[in-house]
Amino acid sequence: MSESEYKLIVHPHEGTPDVIDTQVGLEKAAQLLSKSTMPVAIDVERAVGYRYSHRAYLVQIRREDVGTFLIDSGTLPDLSILNEPLNNAVWILHDADQDIASLRMCGLEIPELFDTMLAARLLGFQRFGLAAVCEQILGVTLDKNHQSDDWSTRPLPRPWLRYAALDVELLTDLYEKMSHSLFKANRWEWAQQEFHNILTRPTKKPDSEPWRNLRGMGKIRSRRHLAILEELWKTRERIAAEIDLEPTRLIKNRTLVALAFNPPRTQRQFLNEQELRRPGTRKYLDEWFAAINRGKSRSEADLPEFQRSYRHGEFPRATAWRSYEGAHARLVHLRDAIRKVSDKLGIDYEILIDTRIIRHIAWYEVSYQGKDLLEFLTRFGARPWQLELVFKPLEKAIKQMP
Repeated sequence: MSESEYKLIVHPHEGTPDVIDTQVGLEKAAQLLSKSTMPVAIDVERAVGYRYSHRAYLVQIRREDVGTFLIDSGTLPDLSILNEPLNNAVWILHDADQDIASLRMCGLEIPELFDTMLAARLLGFQRFGLAAVCEQILGVTLDKNHQSDDWSTRPLPRPWLRYAALDVELLTDLYEKMSHSLFKANRWEWAQQEFHNILTRPTKKPDSEPWRNLRGMGKIRSRRHLAILEELWKTRERIAAEIDLEPTRLIKNRTLVALAFNPPRTQRQFLNEQELRRPGTRKYLDEWFAAINRGKSRSEADLPEFQRSYRHGEFPRATAWRSYEGAHARLVHLRDAIRKVSDKLGIDYEILIDTRIIRHIAWYEVSYQGKDLLEFLTRFGARPWQLELVFKPLEKAIKQMP
């Protein structure tokens, strides 16, 4: 079916529900939802690109026999009252990794998961956004024009609410059809292990030096200027967190790098850049300049090195591996071995094994074989279905690693 033949869904089947923004309304919703045992289709809308936090500003819930509920989690941040009514069935999300933290911030805990995006990847789909999956499974498509809007806006425009309701409108249909496809492909158990892993794996440790990931910082050739960049980045993060604003809305990344590369000597020089004269940025002028001065006054021993040091378990981001010739050669060798298996299965190699495991082996030159390798892979989170498929090829690739 060509893209032009997909039916565009623009209105929820039962109309667009009103937003629930009172405790009384939330309690009524909980009562209605408790009457159902059908699957729970759920989604959240955040304000990514606008706010610092990843909190949900709207939570959409649908059970086919009681309808769709749009809950203003900006006004009602504690939704734990819904856990009991919703713990009797599977929750269906699309790309649960993006939403679990936001749901937990609302007090919601997923009892059992079905992730339609992950199911699509296990079935070998090359396009696995929600609209693309709806096209391939149901022959319909969704308008995603409001995906990147500022969902902290109040009141929420009616077209946005319509969009939000449609995001859960088709999830139950997808769940039913994709479950059947996974069973037919003998991949249902794979999916169950993946869903369980999403719900139980530990939170990823944050990068110890995230300021080094700023694009363009490679032109900085002075350790002193690196210190200024680090101080500016930390100051921007602190202010952004305090006022709940996306950091680049204070100062763009490229401007931060430019300030570190050629630090102004006076506040007047600082304000030569038009972006820095905006009221929301200029308000913190003293703090920006204090950050620059802290970088300038650091002792030599406290200046950052050009080549970052990695804590145990850390390794370069994907775009930086070519700078480390030996590690990069090992990574390519291991990745090619896994891709031979994934190509036979018709799935992306990144779903066959966590790329962090492959990068860890390549970076630290892990040479385990046999039982030791099995224990290593299990400790790093490889699931049984993955081990069954990749253990032998990976063991052989490690033995032949350059």
